[in-house]
Amino acid sequence: MTDTTNDRPAVETLSFEDAQAELEAIVEQLEDRHTGLDAALGLWERGEALHAWCQQRLDHAAERLQKLTVSPDEVAAVQAEAADAFVPEGVVPAAAVADPAPPSTPEEPSIF
Repeated sequence: MTDTTNDRPAVETLSFEDAQAELEAIVEQLEDRHTGLDAALGLWERGEALHAWCQQRLDHAAERLQKLTVSPDEVAAVQAEAADAFVPEGVVPAAAVADPAPPSTPEEPSIF
């Protein structure tokens, strides 16, 4: 779908980077004192649409990152759980080791 007023692609079809670049160009045009009122209004409307699209894309990216990351509290909880359950290969867990016998002393012969 194309924006028929200026033959620009519909905002929804743009990548974030393309929308941001176009928005930056619009800001430059709006800052130019030679832009007429009608042109400025059209640019402003397009800029608002681009800004909304970029914000939507950023919000979506933030949600995805939130799902992929964990908080420090969650990391600590996982480490605490893992510390109890993790036993490196070849190591006998402390709970599986019986109390060692007291050091043996040579038995003295009993006379009884």
